[in-house]
Order: sequence, then structure tokens, then C-alpha cells
Amino acid sequence: MDDNEEKEEHGHEDLPEGPGKLYEPYIKNEDIVDKLKLLNYEDGFLKMNPAFKPVQRHYFVYSKNVGEQFFMFTSLAAWLIRKGGNESYEMPQEFDDPNATIAAIMGHLRANVSGTFSYFFARELSSF
Repeated sequence: MDDNEEKEEHGHEDLPEGPGKLYEPYIKNEDIVDKLKLLNYEDGFLKMNPAFKPVQRHYFVYSKNVGEQFFMFTSLAAWLIRKGGNESYEMPQEFDDPNATIAAIMGHLRANVSGTFSYFFARELSSF
């Protein structure tokens, strides 16, 4: 029996890294929510705008309302930049150009964050 037949027999031909890989986005999103809670985002971020709602455990995993999710993600990124010391960083508006919003966030990160962390964040950002 060759490798291809063995993979088909066990049903793992589409899972090169194992079946647990399918649950990685859920785990990452739960980690993000936990870290936001550690930063006390309920009292800081959520009170900035009445339209902001608490981030659910799997909010960024499902694509239910991508426009709302994008706005929430970029707003969280801008809030984190402000919390990191740049109080003058402008919060994105809901109808801003998405490319300009991401370019501004990435430009700030490249200019103000160390190279390895900036690379990691850019890689993670591209997975959304």
C-alpha cells in the first residue's frame, strides 16, 4: 500500500498537520479575547463608542458581518496603539477606506514596533 492509498483509507488527505489544526482559529480567538480582558478593554475600549459590543469568544472566526468585524478589528488595533503610548493616533471611522486604514495601522507598527514583532503581527493580520 502506498502513501496515497493509506491517506485515503484513513481520511486524512486534507489534514497534513492533523485534525486539531481545524480548531486553531477558535483557540487563537479565545486567546485574543482573554488578552483584551487583561488589558481591561471593557472599561477602556467599549466605553469609547456605544456601538462597540463585547467581543465574543469566536467573534473573528465566523464571517457573519465582515464589515462590522473589520471595523471592530481596526478599532481594537487603533485602541491598542493608543494604549501603547500614542494617544494622538486617530481612531478609524466605520466608512473609511479599508486599505488606507490597514496601511495606517501597519505603517505605525513598522515605525514603532521592533522588527520581529512587526513581522509576526503582519503575518497574523494577513490571516484574517
